[in-house]
Amino acid sequence: MKLKLKTFLVVSVTMLLFLTLLILAIRPFLLRDSNKLDQNSTYADVKRVKNDLESDLAHLNSINRDWAIWDDTYLFLDNQYPDYLRKNISNATMENIGINFMVFINKNHEVIYQRAYDLNRKKSIDIDIDFYKAFLPAVHDTNDLNRAFFLKVDDRMTMTSIQPVYQSDREGTSPGWLIMGKWFNERAVDDLGKKLSLNLYFKQSNLTNKHMQIQVQPVSESNIKGSLSIKEYSEQKYYEISILNKRSFYLQKMANIKQITIYLIISTLTLIVLMNILLSRLVTSRVRDLSLQLGEIQTNKDIKTRVRISKGKDELSSLENSINNMLASLEEKHESVTQLAFYDQLTMLPNRYKLFKEFFDRTIGKKEELVIFFFDLDGFKWVNDSMGHTIGDMLLVNVCKRVSPVVEEQDGMLARYGGDEFVILLPNTGRAEIERIAENIMLEINRVFQIHSFKISVTASIGISSYPQDSTTIEPLLQKADIAMYEAKRKGKNQYIFYHDLNNTNNYKNLLELEKDLKYALIQKQLESYYQIIVDSEHHQITGVEALLRWNHPTKGVIPPAKFIPIAEETGIMPYIGLWILEDAVKQAKKWHLQGHDYLSISVNISKSQMKDHSFINKLDKVLEEYDFPPSKLQIEITESDINHYLKEIKDFTIELKKRNIKIALDDFGVGTSSLIYLKELPIDVIKIDRSFIRDVPLEPFDTTLLSGILEIIHDLQLDVIVEGIETKEQSEFIHSQFSAKLQGYYFSRPIPASEIEQIFLFPNQNIGQII
Repeated sequence: MKLKLKTFLVVSVTMLLFLTLLILAIRPFLLRDSNKLDQNSTYADVKRVKNDLESDLAHLNSINRDWAIWDDTYLFLDNQYPDYLRKNISNATMENIGINFMVFINKNHEVIYQRAYDLNRKKSIDIDIDFYKAFLPAVHDTNDLNRAFFLKVDDRMTMTSIQPVYQSDREGTSPGWLIMGKWFNERAVDDLGKKLSLNLYFKQSNLTNKHMQIQVQPVSESNIKGSLSIKEYSEQKYYEISILNKRSFYLQKMANIKQITIYLIISTLTLIVLMNILLSRLVTSRVRDLSLQLGEIQTNKDIKTRVRISKGKDELSSLENSINNMLASLEEKHESVTQLAFYDQLTMLPNRYKLFKEFFDRTIGKKEELVIFFFDLDGFKWVNDSMGHTIGDMLLVNVCKRVSPVVEEQDGMLARYGGDEFVILLPNTGRAEIERIAENIMLEINRVFQIHSFKISVTASIGISSYPQDSTTIEPLLQKADIAMYEAKRKGKNQYIFYHDLNNTNNYKNLLELEKDLKYALIQKQLESYYQIIVDSEHHQITGVEALLRWNHPTKGVIPPAKFIPIAEETGIMPYIGLWILEDAVKQAKKWHLQGHDYLSISVNISKSQMKDHSFINKLDKVLEEYDFPPSKLQIEITESDINHYLKEIKDFTIELKKRNIKIALDDFGVGTSSLIYLKELPIDVIKIDRSFIRDVPLEPFDTTLLSGILEIIHDLQLDVIVEGIETKEQSEFIHSQFSAKLQGYYFSRPIPASEIEQIFLFPNQNIGQII
């Protein structure tokens, strides 16, 4: 048989087969993208409907709220403004604010006034006298106040807003409620569709989807349906606004596939003819062999496989080499993408996505029990802040190098969850063995790290949850392990705790709630300034006051600073809170100066984040300038525990204060380990002796001797001193007998509002404790 015939037969069969496989392979991929595009397009249309409805509800609620906090409305419901309806409520009013009905209900749940109006026909509507009763369940349910919702009234669906009526300053009790609403029926939906250029349908639904939930699904070969569920308040029934669109992308893609198929058939037939003319026996056989190899690679989707290289040195050999190079490049790119998608680029550990996949692989269809360790590094933030992120990153890498062998030995996975948080997935080999592994991990981390010239010590707090005892899915397991880790930190750090051993998680939940609420406390004016007086030891005359922060939480009451200040520091909002109390204290002190008490100094505590903020000095200057307050009457208090980690930054900060003649006080003196060193390093003016030194004076000889020695040292250093925690007359008299000092404590006054401080000024000759 001639070579041309062989070439014709081989090439023809191969190319036709390749064409068939290609069409079958690409068809589902092309159609999959089109389905997604059609769904996205319909979803976007329904989303527009949802956004418009939510906007209408918000607008209705906003209008109602404006009327509800209008003083005239309040007076009307309180029977103090009989002309209110005549002057303010008319058909024109209903048209201007775009509502169909308005109902006023007093605090006894009696209707005071109700009015309905047809916005389309421009005329009033007669309504039943009991029309208002449809709204009473929502009025009773205080959870539904201050928002707009869908409510069925007289067999008609409405958009309704219910607001309690208050005075404009929101003080006092509410005399009743104001209800506003609009009809929401087929006509309203048609109008909405015209507005959005959509064909909308409105009907009651038997489904119980979530309120305002969007669903999109094909209903036929050519149509796709999008729907938005609406929950009605009174009957708890669901309604549906839907849209029916053409599957444009799908239909277009089907037409394209047909065109591509025709094009490929024509191209293939042409190519067969040309190749049979041009290829030789050796070329065709090699091409056939190469095609079969490529088909196998495509079928198996194995980019690690390589085609065989022919012995001849010609263009086909170069092509075979090029294909192998391409496959090698694809394999390299695939590995690179896999590395980026599933591995942390700093530590090269699996990331959370790889962790989730590993958990799924180990649990799907299997009965293996697992445990999850969730841990982070105690003290890592200090390393980052004081030594820089480069050292912090190197520390994380070294921690991974130590922990990885312990985990790999147990056939586990160590993954980086984020920041300095890590997760370990291990087979559950029994509690005793799990405890041993946790202890080994802590021991490895506890060993000193030598990074460049730094010796760094950190510890680990570990929370442990179990599969399937604590949960059967990965996210709740991680959350519970995180809760257990937090409890380990709360109990002193450098330990492990099983979630199963916890009695409850209230502490953790409460802290999460406080963190969320604290972000809005400053905006909502929940923070308050309290003041505690400072007196001289001889005559107990007031020489100054210390400004102290209090948080009056609307539901939890007064929250002590010791509980929320660490949260403020951790979340980064402490600089804003600190600047607020500084400005409020200076403003109040200036007011007292203008009242004739210009001898008063004001003490303000400054957080470590403010001292590290280079822009804080400029903000301080602006506050002093705005209130024309003398810097010499301002005393900035820094806490000894903050100095230990940020001595250089605080030293620079205090030097700037001294340039402005602002006094610097060292608070909680004696609590730390390097107090006397700080007196040498920093330009301190005032020492505040911590209350722990005065608690048992003068009853305990040791405490009395120790306090006397401290006072003598401070006297020799020619520094002013304030003794905190004075609670008894004996303590006050002892300090006066030993040293000329200033005193502060509950014996003279607790922290009180500014108005109560002013009561002390009115009776300067009376005993301070009696006034308070």
